[in-house]
Amino acid sequence: MFSATSDTERPTHSCSITALLAAHRSLKRRRGDEQRLQESCVDLLTRHQNPSALLLEITSHGEARDASCDGWEAMRLNADIQTSVLEDELRRRSEQMQVPVGLLAVRVLSGNIRDLITDTNTHRVLLSAEQRTDVCALVKSARALMSAGIFSPELFWQEYWKLQPVLELTYHLHTHSILTLDFMLDRDAAAVTSWITDQLKALCVSMTTAADEQHMQHQILSTVVCVLVRRAFEDSSHKLSETCGSVLDAMMSWLLDSVSERRSEASAAALWVQVFDASVFGVCVSEDTLQRFFTHSLMRVLTHQPVFKVSDAIAIQSEWTFAKTLPLLTALFRKICVVFSVECVLNQLQQVLETHEVNWRHILSCLSHLLVHHSQTQSLLTDLLSRLLRSAFDGYDLEKMITVFLLARQASLEGPAVFPSYSDWFKLSLGGSSSFHAKSRKSTVFLLKFLSDLVPFEPPQYLKVHVMHPPYVGGKYRSLLQEYVTLAKTRLRDLKVSLEETSIFEVVNGSAGATESPAQQDVEKAVTLFMSTNKIPVTVIEASIFRRPYFLSRFLPALLSPRVLPVKSDARMTFIEALRKADKIPAALYTSYTDSCQRETYRQKQGVGECSEDDHQMILREKFLQLKRMMTDGTADGDVRAQLSRISLTLRNMHPDEETGSDVITLNVDSPDSTHAAVANLILQSFCLCLLDASRISPPNRQGSWPAVFVQVLLGHRWLVSALIHRLWDLLQHQAEALSAAHVLGLAALQVELHHCRHACPRVQLTGSSAVALSVSQCVCEALICSTRSHMALCLRLCVAVLSYGLCRANAQSEDLQNFIPETLYKKAQYVMARLVPETRAHMSDEDASDTYSDVSDLTGRVKDSAVALWRNTQIRSLKKLPQYQLSFSEWLTAELQVQRSQDALTDPERQEYEQWACEQYYMHMSTHDGGCEGDVTQICGHILTAVLDQHTASRTGDSSHEHTDSCLPDLLSLLQALLYEVVVTRHCASDETGHFLWDLIDSRCSVAPDSDSIGQELKYQQTLHNASRVLVLLPAVLLVSVRTDRKTLDCHRMIEHISHVQRRACCSAGLLSFNLTTHFLKAVMSGSVSCAGPADAVNACLSEFSAQCPLLLVSAARWWRHLSAALSSQWKRLTRRDTLPQQLQMLDDSHSWSSRLVQGLVSAAPPAPSWLLAASLHSSLRGSDSEILKRVLRQLDETDRQVSLFLFLYSVIELISAHLNEQVSHTTQAHALSRNRTVTDDVCFQAVACVKRVRDVSVCLLTHLVHDSDWLWLFDQSGSDHRLSHFTSHVASPQILRLMPFAFYSILTAVESEVLKRAIRSPGFLYSAAVCYRDLNRLFMNGSQQQVLLEARRLLMSSISLSSRNCLTLSQRKQLCSEYEQLDAEISAALT
Repeated sequence: MFSATSDTERPTHSCSITALLAAHRSLKRRRGDEQRLQESCVDLLTRHQNPSALLLEITSHGEARDASCDGWEAMRLNADIQTSVLEDELRRRSEQMQVPVGLLAVRVLSGNIRDLITDTNTHRVLLSAEQRTDVCALVKSARALMSAGIFSPELFWQEYWKLQPVLELTYHLHTHSILTLDFMLDRDAAAVTSWITDQLKALCVSMTTAADEQHMQHQILSTVVCVLVRRAFEDSSHKLSETCGSVLDAMMSWLLDSVSERRSEASAAALWVQVFDASVFGVCVSEDTLQRFFTHSLMRVLTHQPVFKVSDAIAIQSEWTFAKTLPLLTALFRKICVVFSVECVLNQLQQVLETHEVNWRHILSCLSHLLVHHSQTQSLLTDLLSRLLRSAFDGYDLEKMITVFLLARQASLEGPAVFPSYSDWFKLSLGGSSSFHAKSRKSTVFLLKFLSDLVPFEPPQYLKVHVMHPPYVGGKYRSLLQEYVTLAKTRLRDLKVSLEETSIFEVVNGSAGATESPAQQDVEKAVTLFMSTNKIPVTVIEASIFRRPYFLSRFLPALLSPRVLPVKSDARMTFIEALRKADKIPAALYTSYTDSCQRETYRQKQGVGECSEDDHQMILREKFLQLKRMMTDGTADGDVRAQLSRISLTLRNMHPDEETGSDVITLNVDSPDSTHAAVANLILQSFCLCLLDASRISPPNRQGSWPAVFVQVLLGHRWLVSALIHRLWDLLQHQAEALSAAHVLGLAALQVELHHCRHACPRVQLTGSSAVALSVSQCVCEALICSTRSHMALCLRLCVAVLSYGLCRANAQSEDLQNFIPETLYKKAQYVMARLVPETRAHMSDEDASDTYSDVSDLTGRVKDSAVALWRNTQIRSLKKLPQYQLSFSEWLTAELQVQRSQDALTDPERQEYEQWACEQYYMHMSTHDGGCEGDVTQICGHILTAVLDQHTASRTGDSSHEHTDSCLPDLLSLLQALLYEVVVTRHCASDETGHFLWDLIDSRCSVAPDSDSIGQELKYQQTLHNASRVLVLLPAVLLVSVRTDRKTLDCHRMIEHISHVQRRACCSAGLLSFNLTTHFLKAVMSGSVSCAGPADAVNACLSEFSAQCPLLLVSAARWWRHLSAALSSQWKRLTRRDTLPQQLQMLDDSHSWSSRLVQGLVSAAPPAPSWLLAASLHSSLRGSDSEILKRVLRQLDETDRQVSLFLFLYSVIELISAHLNEQVSHTTQAHALSRNRTVTDDVCFQAVACVKRVRDVSVCLLTHLVHDSDWLWLFDQSGSDHRLSHFTSHVASPQILRLMPFAFYSILTAVESEVLKRAIRSPGFLYSAAVCYRDLNRLFMNGSQQQVLLEARRLLMSSISLSSRNCLTLSQRKQLCSEYEQLDAEISAALT
């Protein structure tokens, strides 16, 4: 090109410069070589006739490298030589051709460029590797010529634009400042703008896999975009500002169009998204310019093609959630918003909404992105919605109202992990009297008009929220609200959505997809309320009446879903039975339910079941694998949150009809729900693996917020929370040994995050527990038991992990530690660490060192070292100062009594050493405020006694989780004995009231008397008394009485009160104290008397006091004297070294001897003892004797002391009542056993019936003997008379026996012979007593039971009235009885008249 000589004319001997330079390499370097070389090159080039070939040869990199000299100087020299040669040749040819040298240089360069890109694809924007090498060399030469002043960019532009430019070539020209983009745009803005736009699109579309080409692709994009952004936004007055901005806008439109329309170009457009990475611009663009560019870009996105109407947005916005948004659009939002604060983005959203027509899809998708990626968005959005709502009502602005509702609904669609449900927001914003619309009638009308206009377009779930939780409307405007409600209900009917399907406990949630009735939630809530109140909830009763279609078609089928029924009735079975008895369950439906349960039981026994994996579960597994890869790659926190949002969508698709607003989850620990066990396992496993992968890259305090968001996502799905709790409970209680370190770490992190989100968690109610509902974290802590070696080891590992992880999270977020550590778990940590890691005891006690040591072989040194290190941490120890984190002595005792001694991690000596440390060194001196006893031994003893009584109660009621006989009770009782010994030793230094702390404790447990009409309360009270008595006999007897200050007598008034008011209520067979209690009380009197000046006198004085105030003890002693005398005589001899018993005890022995001789037929004088005591001894001796012996004894008593016969009759009546009660118990037991299909023997029932017959015969015999003496009637008098017999009866008989005295009265009289009955009727006061007893008998059996007894009693009373004379009743008695019987039995009232 432009050569003056053709190639044929070139000399054959011409040598190339390369050859010359190559030959030069072999020459020796010597002084002056450079000058001669230059002359030779000039001579050679002078004869070279082709400048273009010369340029190409000079710019050949390979040959230039071959010709290069060693070192930088030589390389620079070669370049200078080549440039000089080229420059001289261009000047020479310019003179020959008479063409300006600049024009010649431009044409030579343009020609070479044309030759290089001639074979390039016209649509290609990148050069090949060979082309790129040559172009770079040409550009460098051109740059050198420009520096020499013989190359003109203006002329080159004219030649270059005639070609078909390639973007990469332009990039090289720009970067070497030969032909910049600014220059090109300035010369022909319109053409260059169109060309750049097309080239950029082609560059994005070009798919290349080579690494060098990808690198060049990104370099070109970043360079071009930096130029465009700088010119467009750095100075708005610049003439290229609008031109560059139009290119950027065109590319943004192409990007958004490819997202919404041309899905095939989405991957190409993804490359353009990368230019919004702030790191692309580096230092090329100022921060202010970058802010303006991103602000403009965000506005373009939000206003691009506003094709969706408001009605469209209202109807289909549920399809625009984060999880459903295309990844490309999500990535665009993430990159654009990263340079702004959340508050700034929300302000821009508000500004765009107020000033432009917007693309609602992009607006709402952007909001979802902010909520998912930035946790602070919730509070800022709430404030924005509040401001917009206020402004809307102030100006009655319809557009702002639309904006508020669309933004609030979009936020609620992302789930409760990021924003409250729509129903909660609606209630909070518009449901109260302080709401913005409640200020005036105009505001109220405006709101209702707005809601009415939305009705034709709204999805049904929002209409249901508005109807079930309507906005607050004053009383004057209720009609307006009713019009809206009617309109909404009509629309719901048109959509075939019934409000009857709405929960009776919870209002429908506004989240998308929740369109079906949450009947299962209603069932669980109803069962929970029934369990706590033991009554059918009023809401259920009302639903069965006023919402009967829902009750029958939804609630009952959910309640009566087939399942395997447990052996022991659970809460649901009891609730179903209560509904059935209340006629709330149709008989056919109940029968179908029982049949289905039987089939389900059979099906499970046969092993029928499906094992195929659900499609949703497979999708969920894949998404968790993606999340795990993100953890491994160290992905940004925002991307992780985005993945979790997609996981939430998958979980929602698994249960599209789920309601998320329930407040209580019922946890059945006896019959766990395994419906979603596979999903729960997958989630727990995935969480653990993700946590491990994340921890390999960074510690917990640098992992961001993904664990918290993970847990919040789970909490948004109530069915999943229930499944997870069931699974965690099973793992912690039954699979402790199978949990690895990874499992423990994952569970610990999960526990910490659950506690941190505790306010968003539903409450959990354990079945069979009357305690209040727990938070999820507390419930998990409850599953963590410390009863066996393996459970203790797991508890220790988990506590160490929770405290460590919680400490990291608290420090990372600068929050209080208690926000991450559950109170219950911290208490368990105190318990198990001090128990298994003795080194921690010193730190718990705030001591400098600890001498205690024990070897727990199951624990690794690493866990022990971690535990010690944790207790050295000031933050961990500071939690102990908070009341809710203090492990009190009572709680410690409860935990210790749950340990199974046979499977304890400690040996017997180690356990005793630990318990002694806890009681005497740790809790003894701790203040009461901190859970200790402040150095008071009696407090320690009182706490131990309370714990023992509580354990007895738990073991009796079945609440104990282990066998009562395998607990640490013996160890604690041994420790209690040692502590009580200290009390005994130090009593002489204390006040008189010191010894009463035991009575205070025991009486406090038995102080609440049960309702006499409640059998359940009475039985529970009887059990409490029985437990207290068992513990009482284990205490040192000497502590039950105290010595008065005169040291002559004993103070036994607390024992008298206890026996009279407490023990008398729980008297065993025949209304007596048990043998053990009687022995213990008498031993207490004898032991205490040793401290008096005269032991025998003290015993006599004390027993005399009992004789006057509490005869029950002596009556019981007389009954058990045959077995009691030897023990008391032996103890008295040990204490006083005397063989003779005190007078009062000797009187008991004499009475027993006299009664024995009397039964044997030996006549002897009665000892000087009270008649009731002689009768008690005689009643004991007569047990098992026949009627002839009894009659003989009675005849002898007629001659000596007839009062003994009266008291003997009393004891027989009490025994008869006890026999009737035992008979009733035996029949009840037999019926209960038969109802459970258990084989029982009839011997017990036969024996009970025989006992009743025998005792009744004795009573009849005694009454026959006493019928002539009307004093026997006083035994049945309960009017509070001062008669000696009535007074004595009220002191020895229990309240239950006293209530049944009328029953005994008629039971005996119906069995006597007619002659005896006639004599009894003629006794003074008989008719009045019979009438009063029948009245009390009717009140006793008001429920209609014992009809036969009532009929016989009524017949006897009517016969007595007819046989009695008119004056057998006084006027006042007759008037009283007639008044009482007027309502009870008119016939008897008339007969009495």
